[in-house]
Amino acid sequence: MIDTFLMVLFSSLVFVNAIMIIVFLFPDKKTKTGFCPPVSVIIPAHNEEKYIASTIRSIQSSEYKNKKEIIVVDDGSHDATAKIVRDIAKKNKNVRMFSIKHSGKSEAINYGIRKARFDIIAYVDADSTLGDKSLMKLVEPLAAENTAISSGIIRARTTNNPLSWFQDLDYIVSSSWRYVCGKLNAIYIAPGFAAFKKKFILKVGGFSKDTLTEDLDTTLVLRKAGYDAAMTSAVIFTSVPSTLRSLIRQRIRWGRGSIQSAKKHSDVIFSKKRGLFGLYTFPMHLFWYVFALIYMPFAIYWVVSVYLSSSLSALGTILFLVKWFTIYGIADLFYNTLNGSYALTPLLAPIMASWLLSFAYLLLSMKKFSGFSWRVISYVVMFPYFWINFMIQGLVLVYESLTHNKGNVWNKHGGNSV
Repeated sequence: MIDTFLMVLFSSLVFVNAIMIIVFLFPDKKTKTGFCPPVSVIIPAHNEEKYIASTIRSIQSSEYKNKKEIIVVDDGSHDATAKIVRDIAKKNKNVRMFSIKHSGKSEAINYGIRKARFDIIAYVDADSTLGDKSLMKLVEPLAAENTAISSGIIRARTTNNPLSWFQDLDYIVSSSWRYVCGKLNAIYIAPGFAAFKKKFILKVGGFSKDTLTEDLDTTLVLRKAGYDAAMTSAVIFTSVPSTLRSLIRQRIRWGRGSIQSAKKHSDVIFSKKRGLFGLYTFPMHLFWYVFALIYMPFAIYWVVSVYLSSSLSALGTILFLVKWFTIYGIADLFYNTLNGSYALTPLLAPIMASWLLSFAYLLLSMKKFSGFSWRVISYVVMFPYFWINFMIQGLVLVYESLTHNKGNVWNKHGGNSV
């Protein structure tokens, strides 16, 4: 019974991964170039003294063939963020700073929108660095009359901390998914780095404040209002959690916000009226939470039962853990199946196929958005990272299904929002 259930579960993964790869390989859509109106760049900041100066510099140095203003909204910081920005603003007329009571990221962005001088607005997290010409690339799709918002490729700023390598691969795959969504005109989220038209965002009441993921919530509101969303090749590098604790808190926040948005916009899910973002891409976003809730109990049971049924020495236990928590286990599975040591059962076939397709998707994503570097070796030991994310997704699905929404109390790396 369990084998049959897992066979169906992994067969669904084969289908999911195959569809993503097929759409990924569709030809890129041509977009108009040269659209470069004056732009206001909003930086919502809360206790970002470490990064705020470099973020402002990166925006100033990003090539843009028209006027740009930088609006920093200090959201009740307790550190030197405000002082640093004021000092920069004294020497740069295009930098403006406003301080507000700590109210959350959404309110900080909305305040910046009200102060913006231009009709095209971008927002950038306060601990980020723009790539070359990123601002120009981000704004270009807004040349289309009905396009309300556009997003770019988000990369993790990698350090000597291996946790940042895992997150960079994670961000690359996430950006690749939005790239797939863009090819289908089915984008439902514009996270962390986006440009939008002021008139459209004001029509829908500004950025949403009643969920923990304002980017997802607001993009869904815009799509439901009939506007389009676009994905670009603009790149931004952002700081990521450096400890397991802060990573878990961040992912809990993201997970809770996703389920909150799903509850708020339940009319979108499988709605023909909403096109492919209702029928396919947003439901796929939620699929992983359901998958995690189903998969993790079986996976834990599987690991524990196999271990308890084996009489392993200390060395054997180490090898057992290496097999389960590194890519070595998958390689061993393929080797023993191909040489006939293991029978290719109805369960093993979809497990192997789903892994091959997911790895192919990762390689395609890296080739497209990052190139290959030696840090790809982090994939060898990435399974525990995946399992942590799956466990969080499964738990927040249960928790948020039983609770009421919590407002947008912003802290990028977790903090008071959880």
